[in-house]
Amino acid sequence: MRYGMRWATAGAVAITLVAGTAWLSTSKAQTRNAAGAPAPATRPTTGVAALVAAPRGRVDWQAAVGGLRQSANLGESLASNLNRDQVDITAVPILLPRDAKLASNARIYSFGDYYTITADTAGAGVSLSGTTTTVLLPATKPLKVDSGPEQLTLQRTVDGQLASFVRFGVLYTVEIRCDAPSDPRCVDDNYVLGLVGKTTAVVMGKAARQAAGLGG
Repeated sequence: MRYGMRWATAGAVAITLVAGTAWLSTSKAQTRNAAGAPAPATRPTTGVAALVAAPRGRVDWQAAVGGLRQSANLGESLASNLNRDQVDITAVPILLPRDAKLASNARIYSFGDYYTITADTAGAGVSLSGTTTTVLLPATKPLKVDSGPEQLTLQRTVDGQLASFVRFGVLYTVEIRCDAPSDPRCVDDNYVLGLVGKTTAVVMGKAARQAAGLGG
């Protein structure tokens, strides 16, 4: 399995940095198994840095519905390979990259208020997630934070690159992890930024549609 554990805690989504490193707000822990099935909730205590998140209110459903309409039918087309039951229990807007090849082997694992999607590409794996909670990141380098409206955050991980950003009041992450340390997709942040740039297709299952006032 290419992906290891990630974790989430309650709260969302204003970023605070302390001395160039972000720290985790302590709250209810919840697992995020980006490799596959849910895993037992055992919280790591060392070797991690974190994105600090403070409450910013609920999902901006009006903006999310606008994104859904802009996506037209593309989002549903890209999501056709995903397990529909998992899509339907996801209570936040799902973002997918406008990349049919990547979407064709994608898998979704939903925990209701957040989800993880994984997909394989030659020599690497991609993980996408959306949540109203904070996400732990490996402590490798200080975070690079963009002060723009989506609060884009970049970090080099042990075997790749991870980007986080805020959209519709939801914290989304896009991650690339490479089998070979010298893979140029993971050496710098160009590839992950490209993924962020095309991760714009919005999908809503039953739970999200009901929350947005669109019915099931």
